[in-house]
Amino acid sequence: MVEGMEKKLQQGEVLFDEGEKGDVMYLIREGKIKITKGKGEDEKVLAILKEGDFFGEMAIIDGSPRSAGAIAASTVSLLVIDKETFKSKIKENPLIEYVLETLSRRLRTTDEQIRLLTIKSEERRIVAYIITKAKETGTKTDAGIEIPDFSYENINHITGIEQAKVEKYIKNLQQARLMSLKDNVLTIKAVEDLDEYLRYIALKEKFAR
Repeated sequence: MVEGMEKKLQQGEVLFDEGEKGDVMYLIREGKIKITKGKGEDEKVLAILKEGDFFGEMAIIDGSPRSAGAIAASTVSLLVIDKETFKSKIKENPLIEYVLETLSRRLRTTDEQIRLLTIKSEERRIVAYIITKAKETGTKTDAGIEIPDFSYENINHITGIEQAKVEKYIKNLQQARLMSLKDNVLTIKAVEDLDEYLRYIALKEKFAR
């Protein structure tokens, strides 16, 4: 039996937000947890977890940010299992550790594709993809954040947008001086600027209806 600390939440309390770093996983002892993507009007409920369910394990397997948010859907009692306890258990069998890490990577890729494909606007889909890549694999430099091994083909496969359109949108972003592309390395001036541009696109689409 895995031991851990207990944590209690009242209905509506946020356990963690999408994108946060995580170093613990949770087992629900009592109550329900809502797993969500997005916030406000864009919030989508992916699942309602109940007593006996566990979640948050991917963050402690591969160290990546939380792929979704978690909110108490009722009064909740949770068992909190830290990274060290979890790792000590799976290290007893190296094959299990390898399988879990591989499954985690595949699930994250699938999660990201699903999230992107729910964005109707092609331009917003591409900007959202670049922001995600910058946060997950980007390297900070004096010029900004560099994303290596960039290719239009990869964006085409992941976002489902024609390669010619991908090239057009990336060119527009370069002309707006939000990024530059050289030798398959995409350099973003600042993620905050892209976030602001994403909001600008959303507003422009909303009022252009």
